[in-house]
Amino acid sequence: MAEDGLRTGGLSSGLAVILNGGDKRESSSKSRLVSYCDEFGHQSVERTLEHIFDLPYKSISPLTGPIDANLIHAIIKNDFLRFHRNLDTLGSNRDGVYIDRSSGSNIVAIDESSICGDIRIIKPPLLLESLDVFSSARANVCVWKGKWMYEVILETSGIQQLGWATLSCPFTDHKGVGDADDSYAFDGKRVSKWNKEAETYGQSWVSGDVIGCCIDLDNDEISFYRNGMSLGVAFHGIRKMGAGVGYYPAISLSQGERCELNFGGRPFKYPIEGFLTLQAPSSANSVATCLLWCLSRLVEMQCTERAEFNSVEKLRRLKRFVSLEELFDPVSRGICKEFFALLDAERESMEYIGWGSLFSFMMEVFGTQTPHDYTSMDKVLDLFLEFQGSKLILEHVINALSCSCKTASLVLTECPYTGPYPYLALACHMLRREELMLLWWKSSDFELSFEGFLSCKSPNKQDLQCMMPSVWWPGSCEDVSYESNMMLTTTALSGAISKGL
Repeated sequence: MAEDGLRTGGLSSGLAVILNGGDKRESSSKSRLVSYCDEFGHQSVERTLEHIFDLPYKSISPLTGPIDANLIHAIIKNDFLRFHRNLDTLGSNRDGVYIDRSSGSNIVAIDESSICGDIRIIKPPLLLESLDVFSSARANVCVWKGKWMYEVILETSGIQQLGWATLSCPFTDHKGVGDADDSYAFDGKRVSKWNKEAETYGQSWVSGDVIGCCIDLDNDEISFYRNGMSLGVAFHGIRKMGAGVGYYPAISLSQGERCELNFGGRPFKYPIEGFLTLQAPSSANSVATCLLWCLSRLVEMQCTERAEFNSVEKLRRLKRFVSLEELFDPVSRGICKEFFALLDAERESMEYIGWGSLFSFMMEVFGTQTPHDYTSMDKVLDLFLEFQGSKLILEHVINALSCSCKTASLVLTECPYTGPYPYLALACHMLRREELMLLWWKSSDFELSFEGFLSCKSPNKQDLQCMMPSVWWPGSCEDVSYESNMMLTTTALSGAISKGL
């Protein structure tokens, strides 16, 4: 049972042996990895590959050839996709939504013919600014049954009416969403909901907030969310509509107000369970996510091997096994070859994947708190930059990091690694590479993303109350019991500040 000491997490710690065809001094380019069977009959390489690709035990037959990109391609096509057939579960039931394709596109966007006033598209397709006293517009999509949502990232925090409206809602230079029958809106500047008349509702908003606009046509309700937190049901008993003539996402902005709409062309910042995106996600996203998940497991295994064993254990292992490093290069390149081939075939999915699964993968590898894993991050970047098309998707990742700096909320208990810190830290590390810095500097989004990296979202009244639930000072008229509560708060603040020094 001595072999048990060499096993971690149910896998043999060794992965392979190198056969050089006789002469050990031959070039390493002639080396190849083959299966090693221990006395228990476990094939280390095969079992490790099953772990990386989340395949059933012994689904990979004993290997007789080298571990290279061709083998990884065969495993992905013949085994991985076969055992993960149901990858695309998103958007499978999308009855109840209609996109106007008169422009020849399937993209959900603002219907320019609906614009009243003067709305400038700062960055296509959905970063908008009102240049008139009051401007309104609706999207080119409507819903009449089911549960749907879209998100609005606030670039400014003034008067904006965000919500849903039917075609019967008239837009004028003084009236917009929520000012007529069958139109419903929320305005966080005035902390009100609107349906012909205004009523107090919700919370005040600040720049960088993400507002979720949800419509539940199964229960005839409309609700709003601020940074993923429900503001409660705003409207009950909304009128049911017929097929193709339902409710449209609609906005009204006062002069100088800016916001960015997301109908599902990018992953939501705060998806709400049970609600679907108006823009159907690409089927390529699910496969890309799983490929990156496999690469993440490979990186994690290498980190574990690098940190877990002391020098004595390493010497014991080297007598019989080669390190995971020997397996990392061919497997990681094989996964990336499939990943970038997928992006090349599904170019319309690149932005969604860059803002979604790739962004999440890189944050996971780098880490949100110190010490960051610079070694693994550099290895991943080196690997990606070998492939054509990598710079374009990494540009999307940089823009996603900028947006996250703008929308991230402060959490005292996580200081100093809270707010924009983790996103700014990864961006700074990436941009130390000259080729990525030049890519970013020459991009059309440079000024907007640079502004995002300089942003830090302020808390509103409710945020401050959560951070500091009670305030007391000597001589205040508050109950003396507040003094003990205040001491607890200041102790927590001091601890957070000390961590940052």
